[in-house]
Amino acid sequence: MFTPVADALSPALFAYRYLGLTLYPWQAEVVEACAKEHAAVALVAANGSGKTAAVNTVMLLWWLYAYPKGRAAVTSGSWEQLESQLWPALMNYAHTFGELLGWQFNAHEVRTPQGGFVRAFSTIQPKRAEGHHEKPAINSPMLILVDEAKGIDEGIFDALNRCTPTCLLLSSSPGAPSGSFFEAFHKAAALYYKVRVTAFDCPHIRPERIARAQQLYGPDYEANPIYRSMILGEFTEGDDSCIISLRLLHSALEHPPAPRDGRTYTAVDWAAGGDETVLAERRGNQLRILYRDRERDTVRAAALIVGICRQRGVAPSSCFGDVCGLGLGIMQAAGAMHHWQFREFNGGAPATDEHYVNINIQAWSYFRASLERGEICFPDGLDEETRRQLTTRRLDWDARGRLKCESKEDMAKRGLHSPDRADALIMAWWVGRYMEYADTPPMPPPQPPPRPWLEDPPTERDFLI
Repeated sequence: MFTPVADALSPALFAYRYLGLTLYPWQAEVVEACAKEHAAVALVAANGSGKTAAVNTVMLLWWLYAYPKGRAAVTSGSWEQLESQLWPALMNYAHTFGELLGWQFNAHEVRTPQGGFVRAFSTIQPKRAEGHHEKPAINSPMLILVDEAKGIDEGIFDALNRCTPTCLLLSSSPGAPSGSFFEAFHKAAALYYKVRVTAFDCPHIRPERIARAQQLYGPDYEANPIYRSMILGEFTEGDDSCIISLRLLHSALEHPPAPRDGRTYTAVDWAAGGDETVLAERRGNQLRILYRDRERDTVRAAALIVGICRQRGVAPSSCFGDVCGLGLGIMQAAGAMHHWQFREFNGGAPATDEHYVNINIQAWSYFRASLERGEICFPDGLDEETRRQLTTRRLDWDARGRLKCESKEDMAKRGLHSPDRADALIMAWWVGRYMEYADTPPMPPPQPPPRPWLEDPPTERDFLI
């Protein structure tokens, strides 16, 4: 048994009296659970809930206040999170506790005159995750706090499992449906005191933010994995691990909206033989694939695609190509040889939404929301391969817990081909996402040469004008 100082308050009362914080009920529940000896607490919370600035900060300061010889080891799935959020929150009280109790606040460490400390360590240093044990003989309990636990490498968790802490606190927003943090709410649930927090439990999260998320993620927003993670604090599992479900795509095909005319955009996902080079078109709210072939001659493929765009009356300013991989070189060659300057689409560029790693996953996710809202029609239908590509790519997460697309390498391990057709369709939709539709009924688009392209691809002669 560990003995706190004589005037030790409970963590919630400590927060109110010494830190000037009135904790939400769920925040008080978490810190009070951590105050019990040999507690293991797992907190999963919506984005922006205040778990770092309130829960983690209160718990660390109370630990040293109640146990001057106590020790706390802190790590995070994001070192930036420690430096930019947790440590500044602790430093806000440096003057108060420095004068009151003689604590020293340093970079990544807080020390008490009695030898207690809070110390941060990086998750790229597994050895520093070992050796954290409580010391009853000198009244020195051990707190291990893992912030943004969804991004912690399993090697760190293996090292922490060899420790003997007095309290273990895992806190994070939801992440991938695997790993130790996920299992704390599933297979290992009996080992933890669990708390799940939604945005609705946090009065400081404005209703406008929740309403925007509901509008952004479609009429069926409660089934959207991003909304469920960001607002409801839920993990995504099973079919939800796919960005676009087969059920959703079938519904979009069976109940299409009326075609609406608008500006025409094209998008090309380039390849060189192994994968398909695919040209997709968006006209108003209509999406279709115009060309797909495993053409090994990239010069010929570029000539064919330029010819198709010209034949359909699409201006170069509305023609986009993926610059990742071979794309940039092919488009530069096409510009020099055919006087056709494609515009660049870089799916690897940073996303404009903080919840996504890059534009690629943001486009896939927003495309899903448009399907849910019934905004997209496929006038030519979709072949089975395209349907499969659209509905088998999974959500993934980076170390900071942001969403990303499953890599093509990981898809190949599951026996799936590169989603070239899906990428081209989504690219074409994305580049025209700010389109203003025409009020007049759509005119039939120019028709390509009446030839079966897959069996007998068109040549440059087909497009000479």
